[in-house]
Amino acid sequence: MWQVGLCVVAVVTILISQWLYKWRNPKSNGVLPPGSMGLPFIGETLQLLIPNHSLDLHPFIKKRIEKYNTVISIYVY
Repeated sequence: MWQVGLCVVAVVTILISQWLYKWRNPKSNGVLPPGSMGLPFIGETLQLLIPNHSLDLHPFIKKRIEKYNTVISIYVY
């Protein structure tokens, strides 16, 4: 009798682990949203905090404007 219970627990554990794997790793069809694959909180923060000695926009902000200009203009209008 305990063998049947053990088999049921094993099957349920396998099904839950498969569901968790599929949930954490969704299929993307090769299309990812724009952005870097690095550590966003550390890497991008350090890029923003690097001092800029010119009177022009910071290079970090320029890069973001070039990258996301179409997205920003959609929300402005």
